[in-house]
Order: sequence, then structure tokens, then C-alpha cells
Amino acid sequence: MAAPLLKIENLTKRFSGSGGIDGVSFSVPAGSVTGFIGVNGAGKSTTLRCVLGLHHPDGGRVELFGESAKPSLRRRIGFLPEERGLFGHERAREAIAFHGRLKGMARTAALDAADRLLDRVGLSARKRERLAALSKGNVQRVQLLCALVHEPELLLLDEPLSGLDLLVQSEMLSLLAEYRAKGSAILFSTHSMAAAESLCDRVVMLAEGRTVFEGATAEASALAPHGAIVVSADVEGLMQAAQQLSGEVFAMPSVMGEAGRWRVVLPRHITHPALIAALAEHQVAILGFQPIKPNLEGAFWHLADSRKPQSLAA
Repeated sequence: MAAPLLKIENLTKRFSGSGGIDGVSFSVPAGSVTGFIGVNGAGKSTTLRCVLGLHHPDGGRVELFGESAKPSLRRRIGFLPEERGLFGHERAREAIAFHGRLKGMARTAALDAADRLLDRVGLSARKRERLAALSKGNVQRVQLLCALVHEPELLLLDEPLSGLDLLVQSEMLSLLAEYRAKGSAILFSTHSMAAAESLCDRVVMLAEGRTVFEGATAEASALAPHGAIVVSADVEGLMQAAQQLSGEVFAMPSVMGEAGRWRVVLPRHITHPALIAALAEHQVAILGFQPIKPNLEGAFWHLADSRKPQSLAA
């Protein structure tokens, strides 16, 4: 079996105060689109920066293309950061070629590659315009081309679809599909579970700086528990209703006024109407009720609570 293009083992990076990662492990096989998912602050960007050599990890190991990571191997990576880094005074063609030269391309080859890519996305007529004159969607196209110009074997994308309209998203995904068809691999970092579910054949889930799942997307979705998300200010009544049905209650992020969001996990044979009836019996005022779907989002919260530190049930 061929070595994965990226392999991370027990990666750790701590910062003073809080944050960082502690025990991140996963791999990215050739030809795959691997979703790297978790809420904001889970450690996704920190992990990517360690892979790229922008952070020096405190522990663990990063392998690229079957070898210990080093600068020469990182030239074979393309990277689209979440923080867009192009300057408004740059011209589209020169910006793309510049990134190619940073990866070792000769000037003529980099300019030729920039011309081909700009033509592919319909921007050849605007290749000499300054980026400040282009729309946000076109600047994002140029940024992606900067990551692709040297034909990398591994592409790291940090929230690539953030803030883009559906048309630009569709065009970018088409370009990424062509890239993947050549046998290259993509690590797609996002906090959007829906995007990961539609785009990725594998997922890696991070929670509080740790890997909580790695595997096929369908396998992850199948781990979603049965239950519902309930919004209520009556925590005591909610707990009593859940315990009556042999269920558990977990706190979730965000509040609505004085009410909180609670994930109620139930045995498979307990129906949602049975939960609603139990809540009514205990006179729990419900401000929101949403059945947990068998998808990545439902699985993520279940796996993130695998140690169950937030369980409110006995």
C-alpha cells in the first residue's frame, strides 16, 4: 500500500494561556478529499500551520509523501489560507506567477501556468488588472490559482468557501474536482459539516485540540445518535423528562436569552413524540425542538462528547 501523502502522529502544539492541539493524528491518502472539521478554535488552523512549518510543534511527527517533513517536501504542497493574503495593488497574472516562483518554478513557466489557469476560470481578459479592481469572488479564484500554479500533489484548504456566493463556490469545486482527478489529494478544513458531507469521502474530526474520529464520511454519519436538540430554560424539568425515557442530556454551545441548547440522546426505540410528551408532562417550556439527523453534525457532537464531560444525566 502506498504511503499517505500526509501523515500526522500525536501532534501537539501548546500556547500560553489556552488553545493549541494535543494528540492530533490522521492521514491523507492519495486521490482523496479529506474533510478536516471542527468548530472554530478546535485546532484545525494550528494543525495546518504545523504541517506547513509555520509553527514548530511541541511534540509528535509530521510526514509528507512518506518522509519526515522538510522544506523541500513542502514545496509539493499548495495552500489556501483562511486569511486571504493577496495585496490589492498586485495584478492577477503576476500574483499567481509569483507564488509559482516561490515553489521553485522558472519565471517563464510560472507566467505560462498563470495564463492557462486564468483562462480556465474565465479571467484571461482581466489578467493584468489589479486585484483591488476585481470582485471578491474573482479575488478568491485568483487566490486558489496561486495554490494550484505549481501543480502540487497535496492541497491544503482552510475554509475555502467562506463568504462566497453559490456560483463562485460551484466554479471552485469544479476546479478542485479536476485537480483531484489527476490523483492528487485535498485536505479540506471547514467548520461547515454540510460542506464536508457533500464534498468529502473521508473526514477527520477535531474537538478541543484532539482527533475524535477518522474514517469514511458515511461511517461517521452513521455514528450520529438518536434524539433531539431542545432549546429550553428549564434544565431541571428537561433532565427529569430525559431520565424518564432513559436518555441523557448534554449542554451545547450558544444560548437564546436565558434559554440553553441541549442535546437529548435517547434509546433507539424511543420516538420523538414520546420525548415531547415527557416534556409536556414535566411542564417544560420548549423554545425549540429539532430531531438529530443521521449526518455529520449529529455525529460530531456525539463524538466530541465521547468522554461525556458535559452530561447532565445521572
